[in-house]
Amino acid sequence: MTMKQTPRGTTYVDQHVGRMLRLFRTSQSLSQAELGHRVGMTFQQVQKYERGTNRIGASRLWQFCRALDVEPGEFFDGLDAVVVEKQDKAASTAA
Repeated sequence: MTMKQTPRGTTYVDQHVGRMLRLFRTSQSLSQAELGHRVGMTFQQVQKYERGTNRIGASRLWQFCRALDVEPGEFFDGLDAVVVEKQDKAASTAA
């Protein structure tokens, strides 16, 4: 399975992980600034991760897991459905 990159170089996977980060953060009623403080970054950087503008590296993902008390695999929950949907949409648009 190939991952299509967006114009900025992120993939659907990166965007999905960012959406999950936002979901976990908001479910704990944390602001972007509060989460950023927990992992040692600015709220702007958290915002970029959540929007899928920037990719989250493995060590940073681990920091988010510890700060939010979630398992790494939880960031990928539902991903297969998202990738299949995006691929189907891209194929129908190209046809």
